[in-house]
Amino acid sequence: MDYTQYLPGKAIQTGCEWRLKIKITSAALEAFPETATFLAQIRDDVEGPIKAALSTALGSIVRADANTIELRLSGAATTEWRAGTVVMDVVRTDLVQPVHLGFDLEIPVKRSITRL
Repeated sequence: MDYTQYLPGKAIQTGCEWRLKIKITSAALEAFPETATFLAQIRDDVEGPIKAALSTALGSIVRADANTIELRLSGAATTEWRAGTVVMDVVRTDLVQPVHLGFDLEIPVKRSITRL
């Protein structure tokens, strides 16, 4: 994947809960009403199988306010992941046509030393 901007983020530590808040500020994208729903898939690469799915229905994508969502990944979902990186994006699903939120994430994955 090519990115025009890299932003530091929180790595996924295997076996531990991971959360990331994302604030969207865009004139082209309307604010998220309380009824907005979202879906994201995490993969090793764009063509790879789905490692984890996040969604509003599962409680793993939460609308924090009109411009902010929080992504939540349980530690149990990542216990066996190998060190490296994963990729994901987020799509809003409550509209007539799904809307891509306009970003892709490449997230470092680190094997936790302490395992529960």
